[in-house]
Amino acid sequence: MWKISLFMFAFFLPYNAYAGLEGLGDIKLSPYSVDQLEKYLSDDVKNKKAGAKQRGTGLVFSISADGKHSGFYYCFQGKSCTPNEVNAKKHCETKAKKRGSKVKCNTFAIQRKIVWNNVNRAVPKNMSVKEFINKLGPNSGITISDAKPRSNLDSEQKKQLKSLLDAGIMTKKEYEEALKQIK
Repeated sequence: MWKISLFMFAFFLPYNAYAGLEGLGDIKLSPYSVDQLEKYLSDDVKNKKAGAKQRGTGLVFSISADGKHSGFYYCFQGKSCTPNEVNAKKHCETKAKKRGSKVKCNTFAIQRKIVWNNVNRAVPKNMSVKEFINKLGPNSGITISDAKPRSNLDSEQKKQLKSLLDAGIMTKKEYEEALKQIK
């Protein structure tokens, strides 16, 4: 009898080990995450560093619960791959950490199917992400932030101010006041 139970345990373990990585709860996608989701769903270049392998099919899209951080994995064109939710989740969390945020990420989409909140609906190829999410409606718990995407202008201004401070053209007090005006 123990042999049968050991066999059953070994048989089902690999299939259930990663269950439950799909996200739940209300989420508001940032403009950055919407752009990344569009990129994930497109057949365009996904990785310029990959050379000839730069195109592919999206496998898993992972996102943080605040909707600000995301990451995805895809299968190189011409390859046969299976979705790996754990790798996509780790990729999302690593990207967020590089930006200074420690967040947990969960699966938002597997291939073209949105799985967050058990929506389980595929995004049609002829429809944008914004259209699709608006079509789902607020009852899905998935909305899009109306905030403008961050520009690099603020970081560029901060770099210029820092160079003025380092060169001795500005005092520390003037530098801090100028930083407050940027924020």
